[in-house]
Amino acid sequence: MPGFIDSHTHLLKEAAQAPFPWAGTTVAGFHRATAEAGITPMDVPDAPPPGPPGALPGRLHDGLRRAAAAGLTEITEMGMRDWRYLDALDVLQQAGPLPARVRVYLASGLAEEASPSEADARRAAAGPGSWVSLDGVKFYADGWLGPRTCAMEHGFADGGGTGILFLTAAELARRITPLAARGWRIATHAIGDRGVATVLDAYDLAWDGDRAAIAAAAPRIEHASLQSAELISRLAASGVVACLQPSFAVTDVPDVGAGLDAARAATAYPWAALAAAGAPLLSGSDFPIEVLDPLPGLARLVAGHSERDGFRTPVAAPASSRLTAALAYSIMSDQASGRTLLSADPRTTAPGNIDRIQVLGTAPVPF
Repeated sequence: MPGFIDSHTHLLKEAAQAPFPWAGTTVAGFHRATAEAGITPMDVPDAPPPGPPGALPGRLHDGLRRAAAAGLTEITEMGMRDWRYLDALDVLQQAGPLPARVRVYLASGLAEEASPSEADARRAAAGPGSWVSLDGVKFYADGWLGPRTCAMEHGFADGGGTGILFLTAAELARRITPLAARGWRIATHAIGDRGVATVLDAYDLAWDGDRAAIAAAAPRIEHASLQSAELISRLAASGVVACLQPSFAVTDVPDVGAGLDAARAATAYPWAALAAAGAPLLSGSDFPIEVLDPLPGLARLVAGHSERDGFRTPVAAPASSRLTAALAYSIMSDQASGRTLLSADPRTTAPGNIDRIQVLGTAPVPF
């Protein structure tokens, strides 16, 4: 079977036991303070990983072993804020093969703080045969649904305002353009419909509206959770890749019901509509916000829920967020990453039985 991949995770940060930037405050408070400072969450530096410097490689190796045990052959660390992680991964590679291969997107603040020659040299150092690939840069356009900080065209139904937009389209395009010109892949967090529209506008500006160039560069929108029908069509036609989270449509049900009116709730987590429109899709867990294990995520994406021990969900995701097993598995796996050995093929297993599939092992391959 093609290997399971997680295209959006914070596994390395979690394994390092490093606090998230909002530690000591609320996410809403962190988002407001960041916006007031004129920066974005991806511009805020990390505190150094705790513990002695020599502990970091072992901690990262333990995290990658957990990923492999869950069935993953590749993870993408989305928004690395400290070069220490890349240095620790280099130490691990020198000792032998990694349990899973690693793609890295730098946080925008770290990428722009480094000199172009330093960042590009680090990226070029990961050649064929490496277990680590330094791929791109992550930006941040808006906040989250739960704290009502994602940027919305209209106010939240429960009076939460219209959210936070960290960057205008022109500002985001200005920051993207020099990195994209040097071959870095671009990903931008956007959850609300105003956030998604702003990112699409920025990508049009950065690539001069050239659809072929956008499709070739394949910039990403991370989450793209709340969209209108018009936005769904626009995103699908743009060549921009949407990286969805299989568990969001399940765990966000209370916030969708409270924060969105009926019309907007009907187009929340519109994975089926995006797929039908031909939008390029990827899948990432957003661990540790959601579960790392791909099989509960796959069950949620296909059946709308998972009954696997530890992942029980009180409500099912709406039909608009569900995909066929074949399509769901295709965006959660990649033959090039290696193989995941499973007790049954998810593509031919009844949706209600995906929870019964067991991971038998993994066989990742280097880049």
